Amino acid sequence: MSDASAPVEPSVPRWLVAVYRAFAYLTGVLLVTLTIALVVLLGTEPKPEWYGIAWTLHGWAYMGYLGSAFAICFMMRGSIVRTVLVLLAGTVPAMSFVAERSVTRAVVVQASGSAPVTPPAS
Repeated sequence: MSDASAPVEPSVPRWLVAVYRAFAYLTGVLLVTLTIALVVLLGTEPKPEWYGIAWTLHGWAYMGYLGSAFAICFMMRGSIVRTVLVLLAGTVPAMSFVAERSVTRAVVVQASGSAPVTPPAS
């Protein structure tokens, strides 16, 4: 018999959410910064050395983002469309921040076992 008052183990470990959030922020900050740098450095040749290094760093951060986001979406049994949208959010400047907030909220709601709170229609 199971005890109803026993704590429910969350389906997504906290450490994985922390890793996902770190990669989402790092990917977003790098992408926004590099997009601004792309516009500022437009037409300048050769590009500074840090520019190529930063794009490589963004690529590695995005790989970490993909891995952690996919793991969370898989553990939450998310739909394929939502999973693909979350994964692609790391390629659009500032969208990883939006996706991070959405995924973190969904994890918290699932862990608490309650329905998400939606604002009333206006």
